[in-house]
Amino acid sequence: MANVTVNGQEYGLRFDLDALEQVEQEYGSLKGMLEAIGEGKVGPVRKVFVIMANCQRDFEGKEMDVTEAALKHAPMSTFKTVADAIKAAMKEGMHVETTNGGEADDDVHDGYLEQIERKNG
Repeated sequence: MANVTVNGQEYGLRFDLDALEQVEQEYGSLKGMLEAIGEGKVGPVRKVFVIMANCQRDFEGKEMDVTEAALKHAPMSTFKTVADAIKAAMKEGMHVETTNGGEADDDVHDGYLEQIERKNG
């Protein structure tokens, strides 16, 4: 699980099918989300943080009560920290193993993550 600390509180981030469905509702597609985050704007990072933090809380059987207010007074340095945690959660969530327990070729999945890295320098 990817973790990030914001204003002294630790949040776990989870990218699973529920998170993907919410991303698709918000951005139309995973590619749309990546493009929005790649523009370097705060809004998409805040929204995706909330989606992933609540998916982790739901997975743990906790109330899904994380809102954008968690980032309201966060210092500017938090933006990169949260974006990096989102990337880590996506990488973890998109990692695929073969049925025999070996690692699958993640080239397709990693391609999405490379788009973020290229756009964010």
